[in-house]
Amino acid sequence: MPEPETAPPPPKDDRLDAVIQAMRLMIETQNTHSQMLARLIELATPSEESPLEDALAGIAGALRDQTTALLQIGTTLDGLGAEVEAGVMRGLATALEPGDDGSQSGAGGETC
Repeated sequence: MPEPETAPPPPKDDRLDAVIQAMRLMIETQNTHSQMLARLIELATPSEESPLEDALAGIAGALRDQTTALLQIGTTLDGLGAEVEAGVMRGLATALEPGDDGSQSGAGGETC
């Protein structure tokens, strides 16, 4: 039985070109990986203070001040009903006091 024919080995230049092409692809892959690693390191490194942090801190402070003011307004409104009622009652009592009617003195009385 005859042995199957095998393809003759490629000339040395073709093998060398294949190795060179493989090395180029490997270098390209390593460059891509290097860029990816550099980006990961950049993202993992703490950055300098950003103006955004100052702006957010200012907003948080303003919200705290606003909350305090709103709580004070709420406290004032809680007692407002009783104060208005007491004021109306005092005004009504003053208006209904006998003999102290200052609204008619000089309002259409006789002139001399």
